[in-house]
Amino acid sequence: MSKLFYKAMIEDIQNEKCTDAELEALVGAFEHTVKRMVTTLARKAWYALEDFATSKQNGIDRFTLMIERKNVLGQEQWHGTFEYGSKNLKIIGTLEK
Repeated sequence: MSKLFYKAMIEDIQNEKCTDAELEALVGAFEHTVKRMVTTLARKAWYALEDFATSKQNGIDRFTLMIERKNVLGQEQWHGTFEYGSKNLKIIGTLEK
């Protein structure tokens, strides 16, 4: 059995009021989620980060994540939106094998 390893590449980030520590933890959560979703047929998913194992210790357990897989000009892109109160973070990423 062969196993493919993917590397998440962040293409764009739009940050509204997230701290640097939150930003770093949210980008890590985005990369982790994209790598897990790539093996499914899901096109769109919603997550409460309180369900993620390390979210409480990283201070991001109150955020939610809406993630969507889109085909843009023949390239598969992942669009993620994190929200908590007035804090928002939007990320666009791709995967490389």
